[in-house]
Amino acid sequence: MNLPSEPIPKNLLFHGRNGDPRLGEWVQTLSELPLTSTPKESIVILGTPDDTGVINNLGRPGAKEGPNSIRKHLYKMAQPMDLMWEKELALFDAGNTPISPSLLKTHEQAQILTTQIAAEGHTLITLGGGHDVAAPHFSGFVQGRRKLNPKEKVGLINIDPHLDVRELENGIPNSGSAFRQILDSQIISGDGFVEFGTKSNRNSRYHFEYVKKRQVLVLTWEGLQTSPEGISKSFKHQLDRLARSHHSLGVTLDLDSCSEAEGMSAAPVIGFSATELYSLAALAGSQIKVKFFELAEVAPPLDIAERSSRIAAELIYAFLRARAIALASMP
Repeated sequence: MNLPSEPIPKNLLFHGRNGDPRLGEWVQTLSELPLTSTPKESIVILGTPDDTGVINNLGRPGAKEGPNSIRKHLYKMAQPMDLMWEKELALFDAGNTPISPSLLKTHEQAQILTTQIAAEGHTLITLGGGHDVAAPHFSGFVQGRRKLNPKEKVGLINIDPHLDVRELENGIPNSGSAFRQILDSQIISGDGFVEFGTKSNRNSRYHFEYVKKRQVLVLTWEGLQTSPEGISKSFKHQLDRLARSHHSLGVTLDLDSCSEAEGMSAAPVIGFSATELYSLAALAGSQIKVKFFELAEVAPPLDIAERSSRIAAELIYAFLRARAIALASMP
């Protein structure tokens, strides 16, 4: 597949020493298709290194450096010893969306790329950038899936303290508008969308009323703390519920939901722990219908030792490992 994306720097594809292979030695470019082997699933990573939407939303810039920073730490990780992933997965890196001075043009390019990738049947892992990229990334994913199946019904879970349903300003998106764009476009129905971990003090009453009218299920962070099910079981319950009525699912995760990560556009104070988010990422990976997994808002310049990038890399690793295990259990 030839995509109009920009390749990542080769120095990100980390190689270990003899007897110490790393993920950077396993990941391939899309130009290496077709595969010599036929694993059960192919997964493609795509970044959109832009934080114009964050700036538009009066957030702290820096997220444009997120995608390559996350890759740097992901591709340094050791290849797993508990199972041979290559029998189950093929991992590709499509590079980055070309960034334009116009945010609308950048979004257009991101949507074109995700549509092309999804239309080939690949699972997508997308990296922001600001969380505004969720709109073009997910919209392109849905369009691509519907090229494979015109009747494809897609569900979505957003792990995020923010509802992100702000109105566009002068027709221009911002990092808080993605899910209003998705809902207003009607590419998914409100009852197929879950806002997970919403903080009551991070959203206006007006925005809560908007999602209520759209029949979106909102599970607040405060409510999850006292839920008899607990955080992981509540998340799995929603995954399984959506999986019963949808052909495919997406999960998008804003790292400002993590209380242990400070390098992001809206630094959290209270939120999910990195370990809790690792569990949620693994649950997403273990649900075979999840074909879209996104991480956004990592801003390395605002962090110490790129801690937030390291957490994001761990979450991707959790998703990949869980997906490999789930595929290995299939006949």
